[in-house]
Amino acid sequence: MSKFQLMLEAWVEDVNQEDSLTLQLFEKILETMFFLIKWGGIPFVLYLLFEIARW
Repeated sequence: MSKFQLMLEAWVEDVNQEDSLTLQLFEKILETMFFLIKWGGIPFVLYLLFEIARW
């Protein structure tokens, strides 16, 4: 249990730093999600608009 507590304390210290690895990881994940939504979602919405316009 003390090993887990030490790991948790180290993680909390990392999160409190301005250039923490945890924040960089979340930034990379969010950038990837935005990229996928942007390049996958926009063409799909345009396709739906064209299909609706053909009615």
